[in-house]
Amino acid sequence: MESKIFSYKVDGVALEPVDDQLSVSPVFDRKELLIKLKDFFKDDDYKLDERSLDYKIKDGQLYIEGVVTKHVEAKSIGFMTGK
Repeated sequence: MESKIFSYKVDGVALEPVDDQLSVSPVFDRKELLIKLKDFFKDDDYKLDERSLDYKIKDGQLYIEGVVTKHVEAKSIGFMTGK
């Protein structure tokens, strides 16, 4: 099974300081981001593995990392029996 890993920088979702101990991001829609990612990989027949998603913050910026796998058509196996 063919797989790829990815790291997606979510533009506009960066932490902003509230005080010395707390930083908060603006509101964002996770489902909308997932739809965007699915559409990006759909053209190459890759499927997003939602269980592999990891939300990370690097230098105050949100990144989504995960795995996509190539969609492979199921092969049917025929059985021959002799009498």
